[in-house]
Amino acid sequence: MKLRNPLIVMAFGLAVVWGVPPVTGQQAKGGQQAKGEKAPEGEALPTENLDVSRIDQILRGEEKVFEGEKFSYDPAGRRDPFVSLAEGVQQDKQRRERPPGLPGMLIDELTLEGIVQTPSGIIAFAQGRDKLSYILRVGTKLYNGDVEEILPHKVVFKQRVNDPKALKPYREVVREIADK
Repeated sequence: MKLRNPLIVMAFGLAVVWGVPPVTGQQAKGGQQAKGEKAPEGEALPTENLDVSRIDQILRGEEKVFEGEKFSYDPAGRRDPFVSLAEGVQQDKQRRERPPGLPGMLIDELTLEGIVQTPSGIIAFAQGRDKLSYILRVGTKLYNGDVEEILPHKVVFKQRVNDPKALKPYREVVREIADK
C-alpha cells in the first residue's frame, strides 16, 4: 500500500510508536474489517462517538459576539493575551505609590547639604525632592536603598539593583557635599 498523504504517514508513525492499532476504512464506518482485506484510501474518520457539545458552546459564544455582546476571556491564571503589555507596566507603577518622607525618596532625588560630627556619631543632612531637609544616619532606609556609611566629606549609599545580569544585587553610590 502506498501512502502519499504526509498526514496519514505521520499518523501511522505515531500509532506505531504508541502501540495503537491503526483504524482502517471499514472500522471507521462502524463495521469490522476481516484480516487480509485492504481499506480504501481517503475515507473519513468516525463521527459517531464524537462529543459535539463543546462545539455548540463555542458557536453560541461566537453568535453573541457578532450580536454585539462583549467578548470575555478567562485567563485561568495566565496573562491575558488581549491586554497590552504596556498597560500592565503603567498599572504596576500606579499600584506602587511611594510612602511619604524619606522612605519614599530615591537616592538620586537627595542632595547632600552637610555632614556633622556629633557625640553620638556622624550624621548627614540632605534635601529631598519635596525641598525639605532630612537627617541621614547609617542604616537609614530609602525607597531604593539605604545609607551604608557616612564619612567626613561624603555619604556612601547601597542602592538595590533590579538587574538579573548583575553580579551583586546592589551598587554603591557615593555622594559628596559638592554634588548637586
